[in-house]
Amino acid sequence: MATPSTVTIGCKLPNGLVLSLGETRHELAGTRASAVIGGYGLTPIPADFWAAWSRKYAEFPLLKNGLIFAQSTLDKATGQAREQAALRTGVEPLNPAPPAPGITPV
Repeated sequence: MATPSTVTIGCKLPNGLVLSLGETRHELAGTRASAVIGGYGLTPIPADFWAAWSRKYAEFPLLKNGLIFAQSTLDKATGQAREQAALRTGVEPLNPAPPAPGITPV
């Protein structure tokens, strides 16, 4: 649960992500976490760490494209995760029913 000194991070990567700054590391829950909302794992981390990390990696594609986001409260993070549920990562499982064009299932 986020407090004034923490933010809740949403991460839509299957295995999560480790954010590092110097010796400090925070592991984000991903879509394989026990509690997933809108395809996002939610993780509270210190707000000052997030501010420094997001400033340093502002051009990181996962951050720019919304696959990682931060909100000040769990409720806001839950809402954003639900709003962005349709956002695709490119690493979703393949649907075996309609394989590639010209290929028939066995």
